[in-house]
Amino acid sequence: MLSNRRASVAFSTALLFGAAACSDSTGAGTGTVGVRLTNASVAEAAVAVAAASTEAPMPAGSVKSVDIFVVRIDAKRNEPSDDDAADNTEDSEANKGGWITVAEPNAKFDLMKLADGTNTFLGDATVAAGAYNGFRLIIDPAKSSVTLNDAGNTVIGGEGIEGLKFPSAAKTGLKIKLSGGAVDVKEGETSTLVVKFDVSKSFVMRGSTLDQNGLIFKPVIRGTRED
Repeated sequence: MLSNRRASVAFSTALLFGAAACSDSTGAGTGTVGVRLTNASVAEAAVAVAAASTEAPMPAGSVKSVDIFVVRIDAKRNEPSDDDAADNTEDSEANKGGWITVAEPNAKFDLMKLADGTNTFLGDATVAAGAYNGFRLIIDPAKSSVTLNDAGNTVIGGEGIEGLKFPSAAKTGLKIKLSGGAVDVKEGETSTLVVKFDVSKSFVMRGSTLDQNGLIFKPVIRGTRED
């Protein structure tokens, strides 16, 4: 009788530890990451002076629209370098670098309409709870362009990417520099990342006029958590 009781206790203990192990394997649960996009610069497109003497600021008020085609936003636990953010941007390759997709708008956004505190929702996703130190913005340069505020509404960029030079010709991964530390995703809660695209510092002219060599895209992008 005693031996049977001991066996029953041992079996119950094993079940208890087994259940605890299964519970631990699930981690800390899941939460939600939402992403919003805004233009952190002033509404008029007076582009900042570039460091190189061969580059110049654009005249104030010379831009009517800045249309950026956002493919998706990825996140990862560790902070990436600029090169890491630019690598493996195709969907099939992203997971190999530890990236997970948190928003996938596949849409064009006019950054000139997102100034003065205005922002727009890009999407959200359920992810494992924890701290995320790395985010990147994936854009499609072939579908992105700048429209000038001239008589003909001249478009620079687009499918030919003529006059507008991006970091690469294919889908481009751009590191989002976080202000205020990692985005901490808590179980059962939603954390929102606001992507602040500084248009006033992201485009410079090559030469003294737009007609010479067009524009160079030098992205200045930061992200902050919105509670």
